[in-house]
This record gives sequence, C-alpha cells and structure tokens, in this order.
Amino acid sequence: MREAMGLRPGETLEVSLEEDGLRLRTQRQMIARAQAIVKRYVKPGRRLSDELIAERRAEAKREEKEFG
Repeated sequence: MREAMGLRPGETLEVSLEEDGLRLRTQRQMIARAQAIVKRYVKPGRRLSDELIAERRAEAKREEKEFG
C-alpha cells in the first residue's frame, strides 16, 4: 500500500473519516491543496511572503520607537 501511494518511510499522513470510508493524505498533498486554495485569491506576481516580511519589519520599527 505504501508503494502504491508513493509514501516515503516516516512520512506524515492525515487520516480523515469520510462518508464512504477513510481518506489518507500526505503532508505534500495537504500543502499542495492549501496552495491551490490560496492561489485562487492571489493575483499573479503578488508575493505574500514579501508582504509579510515588510509588515513584520514595519512592526519591528514601530516597537523600537515605542519601547526603545
């Protein structure tokens, strides 16, 4: 079964109970699914990671000014 699913030794799985049985997903599959969902809402060329880094830097500057 591991070979048929392409599982690596020690790989993390999510197990969920569905109406018709159990569903197994690898961590890679869960990440790919999450990325596909986010991609529907993000315009091409936009990098959320860059935006997050910029927000964190701005917050750090505000904290530095406030708390010295």
